[in-house]
Amino acid sequence: METLVDIEESVHIDALPETVWRLVTDVRRHPEYAGPKSITKAIEFDDTLHVGARWIAHEKAGPQKFDARSEVTILDPGHEFGWASFPPMKEQNRGEGGRVLWSYTIVPEQTGTRLTHHMQVLPAQKGAWVQKTMNAVLRLPKQQRRGIITSLTNIKTTAEHEPM
Repeated sequence: METLVDIEESVHIDALPETVWRLVTDVRRHPEYAGPKSITKAIEFDDTLHVGARWIAHEKAGPQKFDARSEVTILDPGHEFGWASFPPMKEQNRGEGGRVLWSYTIVPEQTGTRLTHHMQVLPAQKGAWVQKTMNAVLRLPKQQRRGIITSLTNIKTTAEHEPM
């Protein structure tokens, strides 16, 4: 499977794996972790977390507002949480415009937890050249890596300072 972007970063967190797991699986808080520069402004999710559960991310890039759907693809409690995000398209065409695969992996360490955040951008079925051009011109992978690092840093801060 061809990927347009593949980014992985990790951080050590001085908190129990259970604390980190609770934070990363609270999808409504993902915009908080991503910070104010993120395009994701709010997440609408009223389900329990399970493989196949879906939510809608309300996003804004410049003046453009749109909704992007996501679906849980991996749920290994306490260890790994993954989801696929789809660009805004009609439901019957979901996935044709490409997808972004995201995951958090949690590994206990001697003095806390290792949290790894992974992202893979898969090309659209048609017009992948447009995605490749946008990635190059807008330097999207660099911005995406910064966003992942911001999320990890904010999760670390929250986990280390938020009361249990």
